[in-house]
Amino acid sequence: MHSLVGVARRCLNGLYELCTGRTEYVPLDEEHYRQRILVMISACWMLLVLVTTVFFPLFIDMRPEGALVANLLFFVMATLVTACMLVLRTTGNRTLAVNVMLTLGFLALAGSCFVLGGARSPTYPLMLLAPALASIVGSTAMAIGWSVCTLLFWIVLLWAQRGGTEFLQVIVPANYAAVSTLALTGSAVAIVSIIVIYAEMNKSLRESLSVSNKELVHLSSHDQLTMLPNRRHYEEQIPLALQRGADRSNMVGMLMIDLNGFKQINDSYGHGAGDKLLTTVAERIRDNLRDTDLVARLGGDEFIVVLEDMKSPEQITRIAHKLSQAIEQPISVRQQTLDFSASIGVSIFPVDGRQQHELEEKADKAMYLAKERGIGVAFSSLEDIGRPIPVKPHLKQV
Repeated sequence: MHSLVGVARRCLNGLYELCTGRTEYVPLDEEHYRQRILVMISACWMLLVLVTTVFFPLFIDMRPEGALVANLLFFVMATLVTACMLVLRTTGNRTLAVNVMLTLGFLALAGSCFVLGGARSPTYPLMLLAPALASIVGSTAMAIGWSVCTLLFWIVLLWAQRGGTEFLQVIVPANYAAVSTLALTGSAVAIVSIIVIYAEMNKSLRESLSVSNKELVHLSSHDQLTMLPNRRHYEEQIPLALQRGADRSNMVGMLMIDLNGFKQINDSYGHGAGDKLLTTVAERIRDNLRDTDLVARLGGDEFIVVLEDMKSPEQITRIAHKLSQAIEQPISVRQQTLDFSASIGVSIFPVDGRQQHELEEKADKAMYLAKERGIGVAFSSLEDIGRPIPVKPHLKQV
């Protein structure tokens, strides 16, 4: 069953590309969406008319006139579908293509009413398809216009019939019920096809919109160079992290990281080298943290790390020094080895405070203290901890 559905999808995608010149991989905007519905409905209706024309004479005896009318209807349907697709392919104007198709179809169904019994013609109710199709792949104005045309034709035909106008009836009386049933069935299948295809395409559009929204959310919350969360994401998550730390009675470490001499690197080696340095540092920070830890780029060469579920200051100390060592490994830029260093300032919740601004202020001060002393890591709470926490000198500064 799935293989048949796959074959059908590939056939429809090939037909769509043939009729519009656009592949299925083009973003599903509204125009693409409506054009695709038009092609799929046209294909379904063409198949329905073909099956009806071929198989109907096998089961029901028809007069030569009836057979001629059936063949003419098939020819007209093939012509209008072909004309619609040619207009769509050559001009890309969906509105014009739909109106060409509906005009030819409307005239064909209207003309058939005059040889199939007037208002009793099996094609009489099929004219409802014009406003139905216009509403789906056209516009509100088109739907209203074709609804008015259909209603006026129905009224004129009924008025003429009541006035004594006699219409031809090429259908054998014994076959009239079967023909009417077949016409109504075809009308139902056509309308259902519109609904099903519209629902399917609407589902695809919703899925496409959902993916686009997720991408927009990601873009709005992540830095495009390093692909790390940005300041906005950090501002949303830090209050939650501190609240979880308070609820679980755990420590939360805040590490403010700044690269030393980053401006000189940009000036000496160019912004390409600076970008490579930032992306490398981002990878090194991410690779040395848990998936549950938060790392964000605040801007420029400034990063921040939030460590949750910490049991002791010593645990935070080990992680800070591990990050310092990982970050400061040399990188190769333009076949030259570039040594650089970073300064990390650390504050701890709840030792250094319970509010976000307190922790940020103390971590920032500790980071500048590390820069002044030429060391890799400095702790805001150093004097508040029972025993001294060792600090590691910088490897080498630019």
